[in-house]
Amino acid sequence: MVKIGLSSGTAQQYTNGQTEVHVEARNVRQMVQALEDKYPGLGKEIQTTMSVAIDGTILPDPFLEEVTDTSEIYVLPKIGGG
Repeated sequence: MVKIGLSSGTAQQYTNGQTEVHVEARNVRQMVQALEDKYPGLGKEIQTTMSVAIDGTILPDPFLEEVTDTSEIYVLPKIGGG
């Protein structure tokens, strides 16, 4: 199972306040789908408004990136600029 860290705001909205969740997945696409299945709306939120960081690196297009039980995965709001 992969471990995913969520921001407190996202956790309050989708996971009843859990800032760390676990799902079975081999890549980010599977992870997002598993999160959507377990926490309806969260997968779509990740796809549209959030960034994914794996092992300390925020990836611009992470959906085919492989993940393992030892990967450090964080989902966080995208940073906007102006």
